[in-house]
Amino acid sequence: ARMARNFHDLQNEIAGRDVGRIERFLPDGAKSADASGKAKQERAQDLTRLQLALMSDPAYAALYRETTQALNEAQSRLDRLLEQVQYEIEATNRALEDMRNRAARLEDGTRVYRDKNGAVRSEDGQIIDDARVEGIVWKGDEPTYESMQDARERAERLQDIEHDIRSGQAEIGDMQSGMENEDDPKSAEELEGFKKRADEIVEGAEDSIDEEMKRKSPLSDVPEPAVQAASDIEVPKL
Repeated sequence: ARMARNFHDLQNEIAGRDVGRIERFLPDGAKSADASGKAKQERAQDLTRLQLALMSDPAYAALYRETTQALNEAQSRLDRLLEQVQYEIEATNRALEDMRNRAARLEDGTRVYRDKNGAVRSEDGQIIDDARVEGIVWKGDEPTYESMQDARERAERLQDIEHDIRSGQAEIGDMQSGMENEDDPKSAEELEGFKKRADEIVEGAEDSIDEEMKRKSPLSDVPEPAVQAASDIEVPKL
């Protein structure tokens, strides 16, 4: 939003339109000069390279504006995806905590889980010997070893997605900073590349979340919110 406002303010200052805000971009000589002769030349010398490019090339100015909007929208979409994945991480961590609370325990307090073959394992997968298993009091609602492992793996995948989203936000932020460099304006090809890369980042994050949401939930034995595709979910506003 700030970049878009700066762009519009610059255009208004170049055109000499008063929009009720203090002029921030053009130096005094450029503001007061007319459009002819020596004054025009001095005005051109006072402008930055980016300002000159925006002023002299309407096609470039339009592409610059379009890229600015595309990067802003990409950041907004990533913000929403980050909220969603953090919501899912919290739900998975709550479910894991519930599983651990319901796990059977050895006499020394070690949590254990029965696997699909009937073996009793600790959280790290070690099989518990029969002598120690005999002392376990089973209640019947204990989570299985497989459900615990699936939930842990789900949490790890979600954390990887969160990391990728944050990395994407940083990469797009670098693009936005590069576009603000007054003395080294990006070429039209670079601006097109920025738009394409921003789309790739967002689409990659959306695909990762959608793929995770389509997996069979390992948390079926604990309450959890209904899951939707990344393109459909509405994250509660904080």
